[in-house]
Amino acid sequence: MKHLNPSSFFMAMLLMMVGIFMLEGCDSGEKTVDKVTGNQAVKQYHKLKKDIGKIADQQAKRYNEILDDNSKEGKEKR
Repeated sequence: MKHLNPSSFFMAMLLMMVGIFMLEGCDSGEKTVDKVTGNQAVKQYHKLKKDIGKIADQQAKRYNEILDDNSKEGKEKR
């Protein structure tokens, strides 16, 4: 088996490092890094958790309004 030429090994490492830094330098690179590290999933989880909380609050408000309307109608019928 041939031994690796030190200059080619250095050049390969340099190209890999440049590629990684180029990915981090642009928006799509940031998204890629977030996706690979799992940060995107965590961010999406927190966003969905807030959205579900808002939906639950809206549903509770609607439910209370329906109960109030029903109690008003019940008083008017008496």
